[in-house]
Amino acid sequence: MKADFRYVCSIVAIAITAAASARAGEITVDISSLVNEPWTFVGPDGAYIFNGGTFPTGSQNFGGIPFVIPTSPNNYWGAAAAADFSSRVVSLTIPVGVSGVTSVFTLLNAMWSQPGPNAYVFVTFKGSDGATATQPLVGGVNVRDYNNDGYQNTINNTSTVQVWTNGEGQRLDRQEYVLPAEFASQTLTSVTITDAGDSEFSRAVFSGLTVSTCRAYVTETIAISSSKIVYDSSHNIYVQEVTLTNNGTTAVNGPLFFILEDLPPGVTLVNKSAATACFAPIGSPFVEALPEGSNLAPNTTAIVKLGFSDPSGTAISYTPLVAGSLGGAP
Repeated sequence: MKADFRYVCSIVAIAITAAASARAGEITVDISSLVNEPWTFVGPDGAYIFNGGTFPTGSQNFGGIPFVIPTSPNNYWGAAAAADFSSRVVSLTIPVGVSGVTSVFTLLNAMWSQPGPNAYVFVTFKGSDGATATQPLVGGVNVRDYNNDGYQNTINNTSTVQVWTNGEGQRLDRQEYVLPAEFASQTLTSVTITDAGDSEFSRAVFSGLTVSTCRAYVTETIAISSSKIVYDSSHNIYVQEVTLTNNGTTAVNGPLFFILEDLPPGVTLVNKSAATACFAPIGSPFVEALPEGSNLAPNTTAIVKLGFSDPSGTAISYTPLVAGSLGGAP
């Protein structure tokens, strides 16, 4: 959402909310040849996706991350159907073939999601030069039921966040996996989803995969608030303070970058800054909000002081975003 600015007696009132931002380094992976069920599929034991006809297909943007959900004839991979509704362990391997991947995103929920601490769904990443990593998905932590019913209904809201709902009790969640550093110098050859559940006991519902080569990431737990923009006549600039608050349960390591997307022509950020090369729109100015080697603990804040030059009198507006680092800038 773009911030709303209005001049009143040389003061600009501002209301900022975190915005969804696409990244130039994000690549959707085509899984259309691998999926085995339409959203309206009904299994032999009567298992089906409630309100399946309302679920999204095609190109989507969920929380700033692009996905392509297969459109026809099938929309998702259901582990229950892959196992013929038996207790057999099943897996799906998705070829990727992208070099320099730093993070991966999935759209993945479960039918009959079971509580931890045991995991029944695992996601494995393999690199071209031997790198490998496996992430267990624990019910009630980083995976949950697609349907708000008597199975697991909680997620950690950090690595796993809700990105879609039909308003009728069904939802889709997005997982983010930050890969170990060695993957950045290799090609991510494949992602494998392994399901060790059973019929009516934790079976995966997988509908989208996107990889990112950005060496920075959106910090989903950082809330943004701001003061009014005020004209400083002694320096002939407009100034503003932006407050970043860590609403998560774990510390966020620096560096953190505050990005000003969609800053209008004629308005210049006077802070020491650089331009984004990975986060779109490319060339957006950003400042370092928190230095490398420091961190922002839960329920603590960092203040960013901004200055704007605006000789043309253009209304100052921008879309704010906070990014963390995976060893690089946004």
